Amino acid sequence: MNRLTEYLQEHTLFADGAMGTYYGEKYQGEDVLVEKANILFPERIKEIHLEYLHSGARLLRTNTFAINTGFFSNREEMATCIKAGYHLAVEAKNTFLKEYQEQKEKPEIFIAADIGTIYDLGQRDESEVLQEYKFLVDTFIEAGADTFLLETQSDIYYIPTIVSYIKEQIEDAFVAVTFSFDKTGYTKTGLRFERMVLRMCQDDNIDAYGLNCGVEAAHMYQMLEAVTFPSDKPVLALPNAGYPFQLRGKTIYGKNASYFAKMLEKIYELGIDAIGGCCGTTPEYLKEVYAKLAGQTKPQKSMGPAGEATVSRTESEFWKKLQAGEKPFIVELDPPSGLAVDKLFSGAELLKEHRVDLLTLSDSPMARSRMDASLLGQRIQREVGIPVMPHLSCRDRNVISLRGTMLGDYINDIKHFLIVTGDPVAKTDRSSITQVFDYNSIKFMGLLQEMNEDQFASDRVVYGGALNYHGANVDAIAKRMKSKMERGCSFFLTQPIYGEEDIERIGQLREMTGAKILGGIMPLVSRKNALFIANEMPGIRVPMEILDRYQPDMTREEYEKVAVQVSVEIAEKLSSVVDGYYFMTPFNRVGLICTIIEEIRVP
Repeated sequence: MNRLTEYLQEHTLFADGAMGTYYGEKYQGEDVLVEKANILFPERIKEIHLEYLHSGARLLRTNTFAINTGFFSNREEMATCIKAGYHLAVEAKNTFLKEYQEQKEKPEIFIAADIGTIYDLGQRDESEVLQEYKFLVDTFIEAGADTFLLETQSDIYYIPTIVSYIKEQIEDAFVAVTFSFDKTGYTKTGLRFERMVLRMCQDDNIDAYGLNCGVEAAHMYQMLEAVTFPSDKPVLALPNAGYPFQLRGKTIYGKNASYFAKMLEKIYELGIDAIGGCCGTTPEYLKEVYAKLAGQTKPQKSMGPAGEATVSRTESEFWKKLQAGEKPFIVELDPPSGLAVDKLFSGAELLKEHRVDLLTLSDSPMARSRMDASLLGQRIQREVGIPVMPHLSCRDRNVISLRGTMLGDYINDIKHFLIVTGDPVAKTDRSSITQVFDYNSIKFMGLLQEMNEDQFASDRVVYGGALNYHGANVDAIAKRMKSKMERGCSFFLTQPIYGEEDIERIGQLREMTGAKILGGIMPLVSRKNALFIANEMPGIRVPMEILDRYQPDMTREEYEKVAVQVSVEIAEKLSSVVDGYYFMTPFNRVGLICTIIEEIRVP
């Protein structure tokens, strides 16, 4: 057991307050990233650490929150600032303890290696982000750290891997994780406070957890008072000074030190194991309350068993067939680029008559604007009565919008989704169109997995992913599939399949992953269409023997007859390697798709 764990069993740990906002208040007019002051103005950082120690703080957080590639150009500069930041905290501690050198009992002071969130914005590979976190950890260890604080987190995506890595390097390291919640009790990625408490208590590598930033002391008190803690694992509470406002481009916090101290005392009385401050707080905010609480007997937290929600799964015909080993049919239609929806609704009616299991709507494919798939899907499902699965692309929405869309769809009874990263905006359009990509499809599935355990626990949604099965490295493709499956992905829809080589690849991936795969079939409706798909669509291979069946002098009826024959033949070849069929409708020819489906159904 490390020393900090022992200390928290008997004492409440008094932490410091804000570094960044306090530094900005003390040294106004300077446009300097506060973490770079570790090198540029080290005496200032040490002075602030000492001010907090004299206010009664016994936990110092290193001035390293924003040291990552989002703010620093290279790892050498990052390492230099990390080591300087850690050593400045140590120097402040040693300078402070000299005041007690003639006394028998000296205060215990702990230094936490402070690591903030690396905002990858969905653009970086997961392993790349994890490697950066590991670099930060390794650099702190080189500097002498054995206590770590992963602070201002909004989701749990990387947390288990990071804390496990820290424990692998230092077995008795102390690792704490704190999250930033808003007044509603959710992080910006949709993690609910009570859900976070359960998850943190279930991870044995996490020694303490809690809240920082996001809310001021009164709202943090209300959140903490309302929860029953399932274990005696230490809890941290580091609220903001208040809610800021903008004035002439600057973030301003009001002066309310006395009120903050009263609310922090109430948090202390709940038995919270470590208290302190975050944005807007200063040594003045902490001095009064720490002087009052020093030496008091530590209060006990309210503990008890956590309630578990009743969990079920959306029992659509599609889901039941997929689980029973039957082969469901999914048909994709493209929402219109304008307001004309009559053809699409007629097509949906026809698909319902032909007992299609799920209608799916694309989300502005090729980054060309079309009617919103979710809103259109709600109306189709409500008026036609066929289950609808909208595609949700990460390209056009930030995480706030993605979560909001999910909540809105859910209350409108949309319970199936296809999660895609989304086609990038063409370079020629990027001067006028901004792509978002807060998340990629894997991270978005992680968010949905959390929502299924929380908001949607009583009736979980079903979501799948796109399978781009081409590529030389089949192991990398399978690894990505497994990563999605670990985040709740229930099935995969493939690109259009035409040749034996692609069928073999699908079978190989299914065997490697155990995934449910629905094979993509897109009828070729003319020679011109077949040549375009073969030559203009990257990643889709049309064998020459199929192209040769589309002769230049054929009529529309003859072309459609060949399209039916080819599609049925592909379905027959796929039958032993896929779990269902996914049809892409060319030029809104829904009748053609229905003919193919009926042919496949014939014994």
